[in-house]
Amino acid sequence: MASKALELLLGVDVGTTRTKAAVVDACGRELAWASVPTRWQQVPTGAETSAEELLHAVLEAAAAALEAAPPGPVVGAGVTSLAETAVYLDAGGRPVAPCIAWYDSRGQEVAADLEEAFGTEGFSRRTGLPLSAMCTVAKLKWHLAKRGPVPRSVLSVADWVVHALGGERASEASLASRTGALDVPGRHWWGDMLAWAGAATGTFPPLVPAGASLGKATLDQAFQLVGVIGRDKGVLARLEGAALTSAGHDHLCAAAGVGATSPAQVLDSCGTTEALVRAVGPLDGDALARAVRAGLCVSWHTVPGHDALLIGNPLGMVLDRVLRLLGMAGTEAAELDLRSEGVAPGRLRVVSNGFSGDPAVEGLHPEVSPEALWSAALEEVSANAAAALAVTKDFAGPAKELVLSGGWARSAGLRRRRLGMLPRLRWPAVTEAGARGAALFGGCAAGLFEGPTVFPAPADQPLAL
Repeated sequence: MASKALELLLGVDVGTTRTKAAVVDACGRELAWASVPTRWQQVPTGAETSAEELLHAVLEAAAAALEAAPPGPVVGAGVTSLAETAVYLDAGGRPVAPCIAWYDSRGQEVAADLEEAFGTEGFSRRTGLPLSAMCTVAKLKWHLAKRGPVPRSVLSVADWVVHALGGERASEASLASRTGALDVPGRHWWGDMLAWAGAATGTFPPLVPAGASLGKATLDQAFQLVGVIGRDKGVLARLEGAALTSAGHDHLCAAAGVGATSPAQVLDSCGTTEALVRAVGPLDGDALARAVRAGLCVSWHTVPGHDALLIGNPLGMVLDRVLRLLGMAGTEAAELDLRSEGVAPGRLRVVSNGFSGDPAVEGLHPEVSPEALWSAALEEVSANAAAALAVTKDFAGPAKELVLSGGWARSAGLRRRRLGMLPRLRWPAVTEAGARGAALFGGCAAGLFEGPTVFPAPADQPLAL
């Protein structure tokens, strides 16, 4: 008797640097992966790309992952993405303007108007964000002030990909929280902010939670937008009819992907940017303002009924700079970890200087060595993580478990320094946390799971300290 084919789930994670795809089965096992560059055009203010280019990367990564996957129907597909960057659509659902990178400086000239209109405190108590030109609504106002095409709809990147694959237009709540146009404690779009930006009511589509079913995949439109032909088109046909969902903000989706969904857990995503994510009960406006003053961002979580506390550090940016200073590549970090074990930095110190400043080295004493410098760098990024954990405690109480993810979690030296920060340290055996989480949210859309708190738990890998 022939065995029953596996029910498969596809997850896609559109990141700033790379777009990843993973095929997962209904038991949560990762079966295949693929990754392609997220392509941007560099411009004087930062970078931009097209909605079609973003979709092309998604289809390319998805085709490669599906080609490597075992046979079986794809019953659900989820997409997670970077925040703030938006896709502007006309009434027919076609893109009408470039997609501006979240870090691009466009919108700076309207930030002063934003502060005058709402005040720094007033903005934060509504949005859970610091007032800046980074948020989607500032770039939207800039676009409209420059007499760019007036969009009928504004979608996050993940929401756009879902729509391009045949899904409904909708705004996933955790990504909507990063636009600056959402009243986070009120759980609705902020009308006064839309009016300030010059956007019509309904410009941002209705809110939905991560995992909500947004229809079935019908790929003809996507193929036409990016000109997919040949082999990839045949592989991607496996997606036809899959239940579609937006899986939310990439960091929060990754938390669900590694099982860090409880308020007692903290996700420590150790990438180029370190993101510490923690679930908390819904916060009111006063608490949002206090959280932002403390250095946190607050949004709706992908976990129903919870907000998310998020704080970032330039972890990978610091460690990469130190490796380059030593004339080493990232692949040599493991050897340096081994050599530096037990080496004290003495008065040598690496100072990270946040996201906007360059790291600095202080205290170059006569006995300095590459091993001492590496130890100093690991001490600095670990001190930053400990300080960030202390900030979350003020709003969510003591945490019990630190869950590691991301490329720099492979550093044994970094893992050693995470021991003792919380009562328990865990390192799940997950290759692509964001893509796995997106795939499992696709399972919610397909009716396999009720939500992220019941996702199949990944196995843990040894800390090997």
